[in-house]
Amino acid sequence: MIRLSRAFLAVLLTVALSACVSTLERPEITADDQAAARVNGYGAVRLWKDAELPEWTAWREAMFAQRVQAGAPGQFEMLSISSGSDKGAFSAGFLNGWSEAGTRPRFDIVSGVSTGALIAPFAFLGQDYDPQLRELYTTISAKMIYRSTALKGLLGGPSLASTEPLVELIEGYATKEMIDAVAGEHAMGRRLLVQTTNLDAERGVVWDLGAIAASENPARYRLFRQILLASASIPGLFPPVMIDVDSEGFAFAELHVDGGTTSSVLAIPPAVLINGKAGVEDRPGRITVLYNGALEPVYRTTKPTTFSILTRALTTSLKTADQRTLASLENYAETNGLILSIHNVGAEAEDPEAEMFDQAYMQKLFEVGRQRALNLPE
Repeated sequence: MIRLSRAFLAVLLTVALSACVSTLERPEITADDQAAARVNGYGAVRLWKDAELPEWTAWREAMFAQRVQAGAPGQFEMLSISSGSDKGAFSAGFLNGWSEAGTRPRFDIVSGVSTGALIAPFAFLGQDYDPQLRELYTTISAKMIYRSTALKGLLGGPSLASTEPLVELIEGYATKEMIDAVAGEHAMGRRLLVQTTNLDAERGVVWDLGAIAASENPARYRLFRQILLASASIPGLFPPVMIDVDSEGFAFAELHVDGGTTSSVLAIPPAVLINGKAGVEDRPGRITVLYNGALEPVYRTTKPTTFSILTRALTTSLKTADQRTLASLENYAETNGLILSIHNVGAEAEDPEAEMFDQAYMQKLFEVGRQRALNLPE
């Protein structure tokens, strides 16, 4: 009875404490409200990842019309950078090594998800930004990304950690000068795409960051950074990012989290993969995927603890989903005569001893990526 009484008191204490935690009140939003929602003052700057083929076709035609006007060549290069948290050091190293080798292309479309979204603007703007990319993925630490708010999260808060340090980090790298440079490249028909996940809709959202940067809206710098933060906001660990929208006069905030929640890689939209065929005159010459993880099975004895089992199971589930995504992409490339190159970290990506954002671990992965790029066949 004494033990039961103590347990009951513990439950009451938890409930009482949770009542002290303020939670964000949100209005009732319907699917129709969401369908009509727009980010005011920017025009067409986003698409559902799973939008119907006509919508993606219209987006592609508008891009190519701008490329023709700018005198860009018909065939182009696309780079897709996956999610992977601190394993993004691999892609950062790969891009640096590619520049050193002197064979790095000028990418016409760069897409990124989660940590890939943070890398994407640097990759888009070219090798002049390599030193910043190296610094970002070899010198940061966990305290520069998040601060623990575990108790608040367990008692009803939105997350177990605060991303205030990451907000400051993004502001320090995604400067007005960088965002203006992205706008200039967008005007030449190039595209910078980042994926987030709309948690209410359970759908991936593809944002055209170049279109946001090129807009005349004075809040464009803030929205640009918000999208980067949202794409890298791991649900539960990091708080979601609220994006203000308007739905036929009804204003509300959408809940956006890590783009990797819906897909780790953003290359060809599902509607195009299933129903589309690239035109001869406008097909990309090559799609390169930098995958910040291991695609092949990696054997390791799993500790019989709750955390180890859950982590291992989640890694296996995500890897299997990514294998299917990339298999579909390979089939699309083969059908349309495209060159597809997929580079993944391999077994080095799954080090059970490495802590999150461990500098030595990230430096190791950076060098793995750098050496892979230096040894690419010409």
